[in-house]
Amino acid sequence: MLIFSKGLAIFCGSLLIGIGLNAFLAPHHLIDGGLMGLGLILFYAVNIPVGMSMLILNFPIYLYAFFKERSFFYNGICGLLFSSLFAEYLSFLYGDFLLPVFESSILGGVCVGIGIGLMLRYDTSSDGVDLIAQFVSKFWAVNVGLTILLIDLFIMVAGMQVIGWRAFCYSVLVISVGGLMIMLLTVTKRQAS
Repeated sequence: MLIFSKGLAIFCGSLLIGIGLNAFLAPHHLIDGGLMGLGLILFYAVNIPVGMSMLILNFPIYLYAFFKERSFFYNGICGLLFSSLFAEYLSFLYGDFLLPVFESSILGGVCVGIGIGLMLRYDTSSDGVDLIAQFVSKFWAVNVGLTILLIDLFIMVAGMQVIGWRAFCYSVLVISVGGLMIMLLTVTKRQAS
């Protein structure tokens, strides 16, 4: 039953991430945090597909996890692969139902945040930053969502030159809403441990 639940969380979480990235964030040149955010920055700057850049950027972190904490590696690799696949497979949503930027920021943050939160709730991840947050949480008992939020904000500031001030401001909203969703989905998991 646990394997089925984890598989369902990976599938639904990856689907939500793919929808959030392609339907809400990319059409407005918004970014999320983490290596997904870096993947979006590369997509905007040099047109590298988001799913492919996610795989390339995550490789060193997953390699580290393979040698240092195999359970994080094994629990995360499927989430990464499915999230990258859905990021590419759902690229047809790009611009299909363009909403205003404010609504897209909220809905994009909700989709991506719930997607990541679902996976983290079942000890899997979609991004190397999630793995880093899991390492931090394991050693210092810091909420995974809070750690991800702080890293995301750092990555977003680094990408401001590519996306511009307006998209940066809306991306703060994306990351805040996403971080809140992650915290809501992971806080009960932490208390139950």
